[in-house]
Parts: sequence; C-alpha cells; structure tokens
Amino acid sequence: MHKQMFSFTVNAESHHEANAAAQALADKLRGAEGVDEVERLKADPTTMDVGTILQVIVGSGSTLAIAQGVAAWLRGRRGVKLRIERDGKSGSLKAEVEGIDPTAAMRIVEMVRDG
Repeated sequence: MHKQMFSFTVNAESHHEANAAAQALADKLRGAEGVDEVERLKADPTTMDVGTILQVIVGSGSTLAIAQGVAAWLRGRRGVKLRIERDGKSGSLKAEVEGIDPTAAMRIVEMVRDG
C-alpha cells in the first residue's frame, strides 16, 4: 500500500497555546481511520516542549479522513494558524489556514482529497 506523509505546523499567539493545539490535533489524527503514525517534532530543538510540528503518515486511501479530522479540529480554534505540507514525493500540496469557518473547512477537505 502506498503511504503519504503530511506535515502540520501549528502556530498560535502563545507557545503554550500552540503546544496545546498541537496535542489536540495529534490526538484527533491518531483517531482517524488509516493513520499509521503521528509524531510531534520540535521547530526549535533547544526548547523543553514536545513540539508544534506533526509528521503524519497515512495510507493512500486515508486522505479524506485526515482532511475531515483537520477541518473539525480547525473549526474550534479561531486563533490558531495551521500550515499543511505534503511529502514532496507524493505531491505539492501546501496550505496555511486560520480563523476557519465551516465552508472553508470543507474546501480544505476537498483540497487535501483532490491534492
């Protein structure tokens, strides 16, 4: 089965808020069907936090579940920015979103699915 890798970078007004949002997104994605691995990485290796970058590996048929999970997570977090990137080998998807409404969330679902 072909695997795809996505990178999600969470930014917020405070480092604490970004860490909490990254943990919530990691938990949401771990519960999505077809997700093989979710790993938190640090943008700055000198900090003590767990990290606000998520590296997510999914099966090729799982992108819709990932997109729906991300859209649901974003709807509850108006002050958070999320940068989404896909592994260069499998596509060139790059997006940065914030302050999302339900219509924009569905566009993200379609964008990731159609990638």
